[in-house]
Amino acid sequence: MSAVKYDSVIDAMWEQWSKGFNTLLENNKQVEQWTVKALEQQKEFVNKALEQAQQVDHQWKQEVEQLQAKVSENLRKTAGNVAADSYDQWANRVHETIQKLQQVSIDQNKTSYQFVQQAQEQYQQTLSQVMEEQQKAREEFQQVSDAYIEQLKALQKSFLQSIEQYSLVK
Repeated sequence: MSAVKYDSVIDAMWEQWSKGFNTLLENNKQVEQWTVKALEQQKEFVNKALEQAQQVDHQWKQEVEQLQAKVSENLRKTAGNVAADSYDQWANRVHETIQKLQQVSIDQNKTSYQFVQQAQEQYQQTLSQVMEEQQKAREEFQQVSDAYIEQLKALQKSFLQSIEQYSLVK
């Protein structure tokens, strides 16, 4: 009769240990999910930053063109066509120079963003591979751990049964 009590204690002890171990494994999975989510948010941030940079560039070009058109129109009305044509030539040269400088800057920004995007993709691929390997390792370890616990429980129970006959308390 006392063996049944010992058996329940042994089962309960190892069940609690197993639950704690499973909780640890689940927490590891949760960390992986948080990491993936953080990478996705970072990727979205980079994409939005690139989109915003392109929108600002487009908007800036439109505003410069509108300003030049208004100045040219006002010059035609006040100073005549010769002054307006002279301004248009000067403004076009300045605009070309600014566009070239801006294009160099934009190209550098785009290259930087593309580099970050490529690095993120490579990191995400590597992380996915690592997570898959960790999942396989967790599953294998879980199986080995479960089998080991069952062996320990059986060993402890058989040990207690073997010494039960010598027990002073029955």
